[in-house]
Amino acid sequence: MAIFTRIFGRGRVEEKQLGYVDAQRKVLDYARYLEMQPPMPGRIVDQDSLPHPKNELKVALKMCIANSEDVRLAEHLKSGYLMLSAFQAGVGVKALGTDFGVLDLERDPLDIATQIEEEAEIASLWKASVQSELEQLQQDIYALELEVSQPAKVSA
Repeated sequence: MAIFTRIFGRGRVEEKQLGYVDAQRKVLDYARYLEMQPPMPGRIVDQDSLPHPKNELKVALKMCIANSEDVRLAEHLKSGYLMLSAFQAGVGVKALGTDFGVLDLERDPLDIATQIEEEAEIASLWKASVQSELEQLQQDIYALELEVSQPAKVSA
């Protein structure tokens, strides 16, 4: 029986299904994470805060995008994929960039401006990495869309 499985690949189909289920679970964990603590625009967060390793999330998201028949869901998945650029290695426990949600507007405006400037300066050291990765992720999605749009080739 094992020889037939190896020849006809039935085991591979089951492995792919398990892989897809695992990918869906990882994407769901990531979605829950983003619901609870999304990075604010312009902020950079350490990738270790993600619920799964960043590379695994990339693979899982691409698998789910490629297999999604719901256009709206696919767009949300693509947005989540691009959002991974905000997660970088070595940032540390504290996210970089200004968190305007917790900014104390009762303080002296000059102090607020100084704080924003200092936080922006620190984050600017990471901006090039974030932008470079964002461009790569956009290219990944474009390549995936091209691959998915190709009709399946049947060999004789």
